Amino acid sequence: MRFSSALRTHPAVLAFPVIGLFFTYVFLTSTRNIEPLIAVPWPAQAASYAVHAPVPMAAAAVAGLAAVEATRLRALGTWELGAARATWRIAVQPVLITVLSLSVLTAGVTAGGLWVVGVPPDLYVLHLMGIVVVLLTAHAVIGFVIGRRLHALYAAPLVSVAVFIGISFPLGTDSYWAHHVTGSISWVGFGEAYSLSMTAAAVLPTVCLALACVVLAGPRRIGVASVAASLVIAVSGLLGAYGIAKDWRSIAPAAKGLAPVTCEGGTPEVCLPSAASGHIGEIQAGLADMTARLQARGIIAEKPTRITDITVADIQQLDTTGEHWTLGGLVPGNADKVLRENIAIAVVGIPCERPDWNTLHFNTLWAARTTGVESDYLAWLSRETQEFSQGQSREQLLAEMAGVSKLSPQEQKTWYAERLRHACRAGR
Repeated sequence: MRFSSALRTHPAVLAFPVIGLFFTYVFLTSTRNIEPLIAVPWPAQAASYAVHAPVPMAAAAVAGLAAVEATRLRALGTWELGAARATWRIAVQPVLITVLSLSVLTAGVTAGGLWVVGVPPDLYVLHLMGIVVVLLTAHAVIGFVIGRRLHALYAAPLVSVAVFIGISFPLGTDSYWAHHVTGSISWVGFGEAYSLSMTAAAVLPTVCLALACVVLAGPRRIGVASVAASLVIAVSGLLGAYGIAKDWRSIAPAAKGLAPVTCEGGTPEVCLPSAASGHIGEIQAGLADMTARLQARGIIAEKPTRITDITVADIQQLDTTGEHWTLGGLVPGNADKVLRENIAIAVVGIPCERPDWNTLHFNTLWAARTTGVESDYLAWLSRETQEFSQGQSREQLLAEMAGVSKLSPQEQKTWYAERLRHACRAGR
């Protein structure tokens, strides 16, 4: 059949407007909270966020539509041409059209996400789309083979439901490795992209299952040899992906540190993502003042030489130990990743093995007042202590702070050190 004729009659083309409207609805509802990505944009992050929800639906649709086309070709007697025309040549064109249709729709969702964030695609986005196309192709092959073998009445619904559940259901389980091998698209953070291991774990089971289906469907009569070979291929793909992802947590090890970083200043030097470094001078001055106040009040012994925003740090967690600190909230884009009161908590840290936390609240509140996040810390402490029903009352804490504020700088240092020692003695 000519390609132009196939386009006019292929179920994927006929269903394209309906699926397109549905994908538009999914895009509009699943990207309502994409605003935090706009302040500090990263193309791969925006793309993964945009296609995370539509990919399971696209996979289910591509498998079901391929199955419909396979049953239609069987009804037309196309498979009877097998003696004159190779089976794979009959299958390539309908599978290609199905994959092309759903890939265009998925690419449209990706482009929409990039447009909302305001960044063009880059190589990492193309890599992500390559993974999506490979997965869609594998699902189309699986659907086509099943549609060729099973009855037209239930082949398409069966394969569509099976694919959607197979991708989505493991995401809700506690088996974290299963989250990464079903063919779903994981979110990546700022400055991150799919690593080689993530790519292999995502595509290996589905591609091997598609190859197994091809081996099983190749002979006109299914024999023991083809069944055994297909089982070996399918199981090998799943075991290979399990071997890669068995030790992963809910967040897979993406390739990190890919975003450009701008560092400026003396003590401390401040490092921010280049996309949000327009006011780095003001931020550096503010951090220099904050660390000077922390040192003057005895909360820290030495000022850090470098402070890095958490979005571009090697390890994305707050760290105020040593010469190099990692803080959050330095740029607008990561305000959702770290609460402001955590800065004061991190600065005080854990002074001994088992401190008395109620006593330590005085030190942390003093650090919070010094860093300008006193109200945030008190709000957090109110939630943690059930509105100050445990430990000190709000009035006791504020009264202590008022008294300390009247002391000389040296006396404030002495008070802070004594409070730390008391917290450690009380916790024994």
